[in-house]
This record gives sequence, structure tokens and C-alpha cells, in this order.
Amino acid sequence: MTKALTCLELSLPALPQCVREARLAVGETVASLAATKRLADDVRLCVSEAVTNVVRHAYGRRRGRVDIVVERDADELTVVVRDTGVGIPPPGRRGDSHGFGLKIIDELARESTISRPAEGGTEVAMALDLASAEKAARLSPCTVQ
Repeated sequence: MTKALTCLELSLPALPQCVREARLAVGETVASLAATKRLADDVRLCVSEAVTNVVRHAYGRRRGRVDIVVERDADELTVVVRDTGVGIPPPGRRGDSHGFGLKIIDELARESTISRPAEGGTEVAMALDLASAEKAARLSPCTVQ
């Protein structure tokens, strides 16, 4: 078992203008890992959705932060977005009025989890398969990188 390498640790104010900064920083990091353009785009979208959820729902009128960590091991990329806000409601209490952000993350990530850490807040962890993305890019004649 290989130890994961931390590629990015970022802490930003949970403000609307920081969604773009988070997306760009994570996108540059993933692109530097020799990942495919498609994977980098997927990760950017997932991070945008997760950070937007923090900005919109985590702190109400209080100020807070959003923390992002990107790690890589041999064939997997893990992205974690966390806050120390009010926490996500349990399943069944979220209602139908919520957007599609978590659904998008579920669709694009190989695996995703949402948890409520003991210290409070919400943590969204996304695992993406680097090996499959790189193999698909080599096999597909239509992939533009």
C-alpha cells in the first residue's frame, strides 16, 4: 500500500469570490499530476459544487472558512472539502429544494462520502481513479488533451 502524497492544502474564506480561486488552484494541481484534461475538468466541477455549498449553506451570516486538500497515491486522487459550519442535514431531511451539486459529485467521482466530523461542520471526500482516466485517454482516439 502506497502512502498518499498531499499535493495541495488550501484554506479560503467561505465567500462567493473564493469559489473561483478554489476551482483554479485545484485545477492547476490536478493538471500538474499528468492527469487527463477530462479528469481535471471533472475535479474542477466537483470542487466548485462542494465549495459553493459551503459558501451558501455552512455559516449563515457568520464568517467561516473552507479547507481543501488534494492527495494522490499511485492510482487514485482524493479531494476533500471541509468546513466547520452548521453541518449538512441527515439524509431525508435535505428536502427536494436542494440543487444538483452533490448529485454531480456522485456522478463524476468514483466514490464520494459526506460526513459530519466530531468537531462540527461537513466534510465531502471525493475519490477519482487516475489509472482509469489515463488508460481511457490513451485508448480513445477522440480525446483531446
